[in-house]
Amino acid sequence: MLLALHKLSRLYHLQEFTFFVVSAATLGGCAHFGGSASPPSISIPQTGIHSTPASSSVATSVAPPRAASIARESYHQTRSIEVFVATNRKHSGNESDSGPCTDRTFGTEADPTVSLLKCKLNLPRLRAVGSIEATQDPRGDTHRYLRVLDGETVSEKTEWLEDLREGSPAGILIFIHGFNVKFEEALLRAGQIAYDLKFQGKVVLLTWPAGPAEGFFETTRLSRTYQANSETARASVEPFTTLLHDLSSLGIPTYITIHSMGHQVALRALASLPEAERTPWIQELFLNAPDFPVDEFRKVTLGALRKLAKRITLYCSYQDNAMVASELVNKSRRLGACERFDGVDVVNVSEVDAPALGIGGLGHGYYAGRAVLTDIHQALEGIQARDRLFIREGEPNSPEHFFLRP
Repeated sequence: MLLALHKLSRLYHLQEFTFFVVSAATLGGCAHFGGSASPPSISIPQTGIHSTPASSSVATSVAPPRAASIARESYHQTRSIEVFVATNRKHSGNESDSGPCTDRTFGTEADPTVSLLKCKLNLPRLRAVGSIEATQDPRGDTHRYLRVLDGETVSEKTEWLEDLREGSPAGILIFIHGFNVKFEEALLRAGQIAYDLKFQGKVVLLTWPAGPAEGFFETTRLSRTYQANSETARASVEPFTTLLHDLSSLGIPTYITIHSMGHQVALRALASLPEAERTPWIQELFLNAPDFPVDEFRKVTLGALRKLAKRITLYCSYQDNAMVASELVNKSRRLGACERFDGVDVVNVSEVDAPALGIGGLGHGYYAGRAVLTDIHQALEGIQARDRLFIREGEPNSPEHFFLRP
C-alpha cells in the first residue's frame, strides 16, 4: 500500500501524498463540510413533459413511471427536515443537550447492533447548492447555516419502520455516504441532498462507521483511515443487508443514492438479499463515484441489481483522483473511473467536475453538487437519460453512454 501511495505522489509531482489527499478532500472529496463541490451554475429545469425516446443502439436502462401526483411541498424557504437514521456506529453513551444525533454520541467504532433514530435538521434558504456549512450555535443565522435541532432514539424497529411508511405516497430517499465521513456530516449531507432535490417524500440515512479515529495525527493520516474504513465497510455489509431487507418490505417507492466507499457496503448488501426477495422495489438507484471493483460488479453484483432496481444510473469520471488512488492501492479497476454495462445509464461527469490540471482537487465530490442533482431531479421525474437537459451521448465503444455537459 505504501509503495502504491508513493507512486501516486510521484505521478502528480507532490512531496506528500497525504497532504494532497487531505487538501483535496477538504475542497471536495468524501469528507466535505464547507462549500459546494458543484460546477458552474445551471438552473433546475422544469420537468413533467416526458418525451418519447428516439431509437438508439445505446443499451441503457428504462425509466420507471413517475409516481402518482401528490401535493408538492415548497423548498423556497428555510425549513426543518426530519431524517430517519439507521446506523451500526457504536453508541458512546454520551448525548448532548440537542439529543443523540451528534458525533459525540456516534463515532467511528462499529457495533454489531443497529441504532435507529429520528433527527431534525434546519435547512437554510440562503445557502449555495451543495453546501453544508453548519453551526452549533442556536443563535446562528438559521437562513444561512445548517444545524442539528434535536433528535430521538427509537427503540423498536417496527415503530421506526411504521413511522417511515406512514404518509409517504412519494416514497423514501435513502442516502449512503462514503469514506471518511463522520456521523453529523453524513446527517447534514442527507438533509442537503433532499432539500436541493426538493424531494417530496421522507429521507433515510444509512450511516456506517466511516471517518478518522480521534486525535489530530489520526485525522491527517488518510491512508490509515482508508484502510480502517475499508475494514468497517466489510463489517457493515451484514447489518445493512438486514436493514435493506426491512426497507424493501415497506411497499413504497424507494430511491437510493450512494457515494464512494459506501458502495462497498450497499452493493454487497443488496447482492446478499435472498434470490426470492429480488423483486424491483427500487425505483431509481444512483451510483456516484463508486469505489468498487469493476470485476466484482460485473460478475457478482450487477445481476442482482438488475432484478432489484427499475433503473440504475452510474455517475463516473476518469479524471477522479480518488479513483486513481484507489486503483493503485487496491490494484484493481474501480467502477467510479467509468465502465460501460448494458442496462446501466453510465454518465461521465468529468466535464463538469474535472480537477484543475488533473491535480487541483479530487474530482470526487460531484454527487451533491448542482450539475448531478439537476440530472437526478430529472431522473426522479421519470425522464429518460438521453432526453434530460445537459446530457449528450458518448462516442461508440467509449466507457460511458452519456456525458453531463458543463
